[in-house]
Amino acid sequence: MATIIDPSAVIKPGAVIGKDCKIGPFCIVGSNVVLGDRVELVSNVVIDGKTSIGDDSIVYPFAVLGVMSQDLKWQDESAMTGLRIGKRCKIREYVTIHSGTPASDGTEIGDDCQIMVNAHVGHDCKIGNNVVMSNLVQVAGHVEIEDYAILSGGSMVLQFVRIGRNAFIGGMSGVGNDVLPYAIYDGARAVYRTINRVGLMRHGFTNEDMHAIHNVYCSVFGCEDSDAKTVKERLNKVRKEVKNNRYAMDAIDFIENRSKRGIGTGKNDQH
Repeated sequence: MATIIDPSAVIKPGAVIGKDCKIGPFCIVGSNVVLGDRVELVSNVVIDGKTSIGDDSIVYPFAVLGVMSQDLKWQDESAMTGLRIGKRCKIREYVTIHSGTPASDGTEIGDDCQIMVNAHVGHDCKIGNNVVMSNLVQVAGHVEIEDYAILSGGSMVLQFVRIGRNAFIGGMSGVGNDVLPYAIYDGARAVYRTINRVGLMRHGFTNEDMHAIHNVYCSVFGCEDSDAKTVKERLNKVRKEVKNNRYAMDAIDFIENRSKRGIGTGKNDQH
């Protein structure tokens, strides 16, 4: 199947269009844009800046991708560092994703992501693989979201927050601190609730895995009696118990090394 470009679409000189693409009515593709093979722009899509979109992705009407960010420190369009979207992504109606600034090497969206209606991803974000953002999710600049995270409708994420892998954010939540991997957070100011049992089971985590992760978070939030008074002391104690479980050790690594904004406090997890 050859590439199909509607006569009303505007493809600016210099744009690179892959094999077997479909570019629908009234789309605008900028001169520095690169589309992979079999990419579909349904209609009325605007893609600009140094933007690349991976193979087999689809972009729905009125999405705007790769334009200059809203960061007032960087308003020189020539300084923008671009947007990279992975393979097999679904970008739904009215989504906006902004270009990166000189503060990073660009905004990144991984493979197999689904970004739903009216969601926004700000400049310099790093979004992993298989991430789902539901309708009206708003993600500020410099946010990092690890693989398989799910953000429910209307949730908002403050700049520089990091969301761990396999995390689940409840609807209408305001996320101001880092979100632990494998966990559920929700609330007007989102707090830790429990481990993401349903999501973890769907991805093949065993009961042993979930119990080990639970033990780590129980130690962090002090839901078990312990002689260890500080979080560091409690983590050192639980580390000995879960050292052979890679997910529990990943959770500890997130707390000790990857979290920059802190994990806040939350409701104690219960079995």
